Amino acid sequence: MNLCERAVVSLLSEIEDNNIKRHIQMKKIIVALIVVAFPLMMQAQREGLIARKAPKGKADMAAYTEKGAVPEVDGKVVFREVIAVPGKTKEDIFNKVAQWASLRYEPNSMMGDDYRDANFFKNIEFSKVKEANRQSGKIECQGAEELIFSLKTLAKNYTQAFYQLDLSVSDGKVDFMLHTLSFNVDQGEGEFLRMAAEEWITDAECLNKKGELKRTNGKFRIKTIDLVNELKKEISEAINQ
Repeated sequence: MNLCERAVVSLLSEIEDNNIKRHIQMKKIIVALIVVAFPLMMQAQREGLIARKAPKGKADMAAYTEKGAVPEVDGKVVFREVIAVPGKTKEDIFNKVAQWASLRYEPNSMMGDDYRDANFFKNIEFSKVKEANRQSGKIECQGAEELIFSLKTLAKNYTQAFYQLDLSVSDGKVDFMLHTLSFNVDQGEGEFLRMAAEEWITDAECLNKKGELKRTNGKFRIKTIDLVNELKKEISEAINQ
């Protein structure tokens, strides 16, 4: 082997040694990152937004699978209830409910850090209070918000819900009515399909022959019922503060 050939062999050997050293160093860095990141990921899963919510038991699911849990009036989904607040005047109730509505339906606003909390909400730009008439006692809100099913690292499973909330205030009570409800259903690759509640979360559309929630749209029914219950709770609490 002449001098030139030996020089080439030596150079290739040196390059190979350097590549091996870099490869070993890279492996060490990756292992170190895993060691540091793993405890943080575990803590986030226990406490943060990527945590898995404990599955509901059969007793918990009864409120969602019960026939009529999503009520219909003339073929339309309508949640209607009277919120009784005895001893409160129309003026007092209106002032507190109007103030609550202005905060709850502020566009592009969010309450809370954890989607699993009952009072968490994330409004989009179409959310607003359409009317607040002190004389008639009517407050009309346009709901437009994200309903989050789950959050994982770099992935969010959610829908956008749109609805009308009509509140009619009088002495000692609030007439609550949520209607004209629809969802943007994720079709994948950034595509969404608008589905009316009547086509998606009613007994006929959402319960199987065993009376169980269907896998695809059952989570929409759960989130809707939770939303309605939370809104009624918040209104009652706002009036009684």
